[in-house]
Amino acid sequence: MSDRPTTPKGEMGWFSAGLVLFGFAAPSACVGVGYSVGTTGIVFAPIACVLTTLASALGALFLFHMSQSHDANNMPALGLKIRGTTGYSIGLLVQQGNFLLYLPVALLCVANALQGTIDPNNSMLDGCADYWIFIVAAICFLTTQLRDLSNVNRLSYVSLACVVAVIILAMQIVSSTQNEDKKDASLFGNPDMNSSDDEDKTKAWTNFMLGLSMCAWSYVPSFLTAELCNSRVMENPKDFPKAIYLSAALNVVVFLSIGVYVVSQWGWKVEDPLMFGVDGNMFLWPSDDVRSQVLNFFWLVACLISYALDSIPLGRQFQRYFNPNFDIDDFGVFACLKYMLYTSPTIILGVLMAVFIPSLFCMLAVATALTVPFANMIFPAWLYKCEARNATDLEKRDGAHALLEDGDDNIRLSLKFTRRLPLEWAIPVVSFCGWLVFLVCTAGAVGKLAIADLRGPLVVGCGSWEILNT
Repeated sequence: MSDRPTTPKGEMGWFSAGLVLFGFAAPSACVGVGYSVGTTGIVFAPIACVLTTLASALGALFLFHMSQSHDANNMPALGLKIRGTTGYSIGLLVQQGNFLLYLPVALLCVANALQGTIDPNNSMLDGCADYWIFIVAAICFLTTQLRDLSNVNRLSYVSLACVVAVIILAMQIVSSTQNEDKKDASLFGNPDMNSSDDEDKTKAWTNFMLGLSMCAWSYVPSFLTAELCNSRVMENPKDFPKAIYLSAALNVVVFLSIGVYVVSQWGWKVEDPLMFGVDGNMFLWPSDDVRSQVLNFFWLVACLISYALDSIPLGRQFQRYFNPNFDIDDFGVFACLKYMLYTSPTIILGVLMAVFIPSLFCMLAVATALTVPFANMIFPAWLYKCEARNATDLEKRDGAHALLEDGDDNIRLSLKFTRRLPLEWAIPVVSFCGWLVFLVCTAGAVGKLAIADLRGPLVVGCGSWEILNT
């Protein structure tokens, strides 16, 4: 369930580790923050972003401190060390479950970006997105063969460069394009929340919840903390908190820059997350504009790296299941073929879900509610509380043993056990934030499933093999 001991040989610095944490969700976040700011309020959205980012960073710090005390380099293994099979099962469910459910969405994002780069007018392959998914599946599967996050050191810089390029291009296009239907955003919430029409009001409140949900899924450092802060990956694992601070700062900067700017220029009605800059670009500028195609190219590269960061830990989990003694440093031909076989369920399941689930973004909303607040805040807080309790119990036992040997009743009565773990005061804060985020994400997911305008069309297949289209 945990990796066999390895010789410390990590080369990744804290700066690169911070870029990896940031790059995990940044490609999706940088093209969706406009929606979040528009639906939650041009003042309230940054406040919500800062608070959820802070809570998520604290959750990652909890995992860091526990990882330094235990020989565990993934979330399920860390849960096993501290809470046995219960901790392992929960860690496996919330972390690897999220990785698995995000794969088809990541495939769709890569496919959309490639299509937007090469065929913005949907004239090729009958305009069928599924065909583009089949094309990118092979490329995405190759990124899984990197095997370990220690091999994405240089790619983290490429991801950052692409995200910056997407932001610059998007802001330039927004600044040069007038939205004649612009409606100014509210400071708190969105204008339709005060509508006299009950249906519009319900839709507006659901958008508000979904916008807040994005604050949670746009920054998820806990998903990769245990995988990164060990001597196999990092040159100096003790520097990892700096990586958390860097990634948190970058997330807030992206949110405040592109999110607030887009809404201030175009108004509050910005498209759903993950779709800004793709599929007609809100019809405010031509999808075949060179700027749009260049934006999609940079987004394509960033999404590919994000897919790698998602699929590598999931692939390792499958490899541990099929062959826990496999040498991941062996890149011989036979070893590569075996590893491809071990990790093949990732791409098979990803493609099947991408093609046959009628609404991937509805599934993403549900997956976000069921995994992100737990993996990012609730599970780390619960595990850290258990760690604190274990430390206190151990200290009490050691103290009691010493007193029995000493035999002094006065010392026994006056002894107080005061040992505390770093940031132990933050456990209830992070836990509360996690449950609050869970309620918000759940409300948004239920609304998205229930309201047809937000749910969108339910489609399975396309062209001559269309199975469902409602």
